[in-house]
Amino acid sequence: MRPLDLAEKHFGEFRIKGDELVPMLCPFCQGGEHRDKYTFAMNRHTGAYNCKRGSCAVQGGFLQLCEHYGEKGDPAAAEAKPHEFWRPPAPVFRKPAVKLAEPESAIKDYLASRGISEATWRKRGVGEAGGNIAFPYRENGELVLLKFRRPRKVEPSERKMWREKGGKPVFWGMDDCRPDLPLVIVEGEMDALSLEECGIPNVVSVPGGAEDLACVDHCWDWLQRFRQVIIWPDTDKPGLALCRTLIRRIGAWRCSVVQSEAKDANELLMAKGKFAVVEALMSATEVPMAGLIRLADVQEFDLEKVTRVKSSIPHINGVVGGYMAGQVTVWTGNAGSGKSTLLGQELLMAINQGFRVCAFSGELPAAVFRGWTELQAAGPGFVEPREDSVRQESGIANCEVYRPKPEVVPKIRAWYRNLFFLHDAQGTTNEEALLEVFTYAAMRYDCKVFLVDNLMTTAFAGSERDIYHKQSQFVGRMVDFSHRFDCHVHVVAHPRKTEGKVSRLDVSGSGDITNRADNVFSLHRTPPEEARPSDPAATLTVLKNRFFGRQDVEIGLEFRTDCRRFHLRGQDSSLRFGWQTQADVPDELAILGHEVDEEAPF
Repeated sequence: MRPLDLAEKHFGEFRIKGDELVPMLCPFCQGGEHRDKYTFAMNRHTGAYNCKRGSCAVQGGFLQLCEHYGEKGDPAAAEAKPHEFWRPPAPVFRKPAVKLAEPESAIKDYLASRGISEATWRKRGVGEAGGNIAFPYRENGELVLLKFRRPRKVEPSERKMWREKGGKPVFWGMDDCRPDLPLVIVEGEMDALSLEECGIPNVVSVPGGAEDLACVDHCWDWLQRFRQVIIWPDTDKPGLALCRTLIRRIGAWRCSVVQSEAKDANELLMAKGKFAVVEALMSATEVPMAGLIRLADVQEFDLEKVTRVKSSIPHINGVVGGYMAGQVTVWTGNAGSGKSTLLGQELLMAINQGFRVCAFSGELPAAVFRGWTELQAAGPGFVEPREDSVRQESGIANCEVYRPKPEVVPKIRAWYRNLFFLHDAQGTTNEEALLEVFTYAAMRYDCKVFLVDNLMTTAFAGSERDIYHKQSQFVGRMVDFSHRFDCHVHVVAHPRKTEGKVSRLDVSGSGDITNRADNVFSLHRTPPEEARPSDPAATLTVLKNRFFGRQDVEIGLEFRTDCRRFHLRGQDSSLRFGWQTQADVPDELAILGHEVDEEAPF
């Protein structure tokens, strides 16, 4: 028994506040003479507890509380940590090697022409390198990145800005910011210098312009220190997209946005002076509360602009239009039909399109999950058989086990390393922990495709009699999650029946599970002893598609056992994933969106 199990069985009515389980009455003092409520709290991870009533003040560990109720507690719970998921190791960055020099007159004149005084650029530590303006990026006083800009108008064939290779992308000016003041985020260094020129504190700029927000990943903990953030984006399309992404990842609750008639802060400074810049900043408007809008103000829907993740099975794209952001797909089918296998292939296909994914697999240990994933990623021609010695000794014929060829494994892992995240709950998780992990993955790593495999391995609060109702509610929460983070969620739900093809009515739980989903797919594999030569190895049935109104569409699939891939009948299974060509294998820095090629323009 673990803390949440104990609370559900013995606490009666209780609340969940952050990491605490809070019953209405203390189990020991029952609230005392005045029946004081909610004075007792137990940590939902470790089981440590205490009562805040002075005359009670009981405290102890989880095993003690189990003894109080006559239960046998899980000793491991006393050492449990908050739910975490596997994540890749932190990338290794190189310290800048270029030495800065005192700016020459050309740089001083250029900055002055942009309205920036010498006092301002010296305060920011601006220097010179090779005749170019050099912007030093520091973190905790240490130089971690150098960025350069030409001190003149560039020609069409020239790059305007670039970085020294291998530096760590952080916010420019972060060391000079105070958490008790609002944080102002602008797009470029010239904008930051412009606000500094106007006497505005706490100004930072992003290192890679509108196309690169890796600084959010690296400065995540630092950003959490600020209760108010003001975003001053450029008014062009990339700048507005940057603004929307920052709001989503930082949190709308603390964001305000500057709206200016000028393209950016520096242009406003040069055109109308310091007072206009300060006035624009002071007029920043809070991001409005989501959920209440005028229907006439709704943006026109354009299917071509919707984020869609293509399936590895072309016919699925033809029937449902790909996996759309803001939707949930429920997958069902009998045990052994290949649902998990096909979904693993779909996650790799999402990665191949540049989307980050996060999966929970309640049936497979992390090592097995990775092994099967890498076998699918390798594909035909890149796997090799290995005899299973135990089965071979038993006299079993054809006891080969396939694995990727050793020489391709490093390439495969380099390809998916920072795009594939796994919630390693080591078995069963609960809905709150799973949502907490998924929310973290969406906000911190911008994951766009999620997998819950499967509903039956997710522990739901409540009694067994209402477990199906809880599962339906959970699918509803996944729908809300997909809308909130503009992502797609795949959910595996087992059917009640154990034989034959599965219909929507056969999905375990109430009909709400399939009613809430945007797509419902069923996968059926015909037993070999029953299959005819003309039968496909498996049949994928689109039971429901809300957007296009398609239902009961069957797609015949074949299956390759050596690389665990499904493919359409009559077509080969040679999907080419990004690791197969060297040009498609980014290193650990580039895969996070960092600019590591000093020759590449912004």
